[in-house]
Amino acid sequence: DESCTTSGSSSEIILQNKILGASNSNIVTTGDGLYSKTTSTGTTYYYKGAVENNYVKFADKVFRIVRINEDGTIRLITQDNVIASQTFNSSIGSTGFEVFYTNSEIKTAVENWYKTNITDKGFDGKVASGNYFCELEKVVYDTDFIVGFADKIVTKDNYTPSFDCTTDGNGKGVVSGKVGLITIDEVLFAGGVIASSSNFYLKNGSSYWMMSPNGFFNVDYDAWAFTWFVNSSRGSAYYNTPDSLYGVRPVLNLSADTLVSGSGTSSDPYIVK
Repeated sequence: DESCTTSGSSSEIILQNKILGASNSNIVTTGDGLYSKTTSTGTTYYYKGAVENNYVKFADKVFRIVRINEDGTIRLITQDNVIASQTFNSSIGSTGFEVFYTNSEIKTAVENWYKTNITDKGFDGKVASGNYFCELEKVVYDTDFIVGFADKIVTKDNYTPSFDCTTDGNGKGVVSGKVGLITIDEVLFAGGVIASSSNFYLKNGSSYWMMSPNGFFNVDYDAWAFTWFVNSSRGSAYYNTPDSLYGVRPVLNLSADTLVSGSGTSSDPYIVK
């Protein structure tokens, strides 16, 4: 049962402190739970596995905490698909650039959702804006998908996920704003597996898009772009052409000083004050 109520809520406290626990006591090194990771810009804390204590109620909607960003802001993803059926782009690709979020139709859909549900309802002030999102192409399914891009891209069998994001030879990489989508790296750190079943908190029974490119195939006059998505039945990371129809789970970042009550479970979520 993933319904959220306010029963049993505790006194208000900064959300980051709730997540980390006293003296960072909630951090684990094995199993399901909260992990820490050093990146090029600091330390991030991220949830991995089938965790059940990262629920947040914000803007009258249920979210899951993905991680504490390096600057202390809190990254959230909606628990459910807020749009059930959406293309990433309507074209299957002729140049390969259809796989980048800043060129996509899904970006417009996500920003429209944010305006209607966050800005227009007066919740925008609690959301951080900045370089929080990444459309960098980092990993493709296999070597057939690499053709046509400016940088060397690794395949799934040779890839180590990283929270770091840079700008590539195509001028693509960091995306600034208040709302976006989850990346392939965040899915893998959370416990997802490429092309294999996984039971982790981002598996919600529906397929949904990531904002990470999965490459461009261009052989013998056939051209397709590919984008990563999370598969509904297995929870695996997989790929398809951007004209496919999948759900949308927006990602946003709460300010570092956000106050909450509650314990983070589905029945007693962290409730943003």
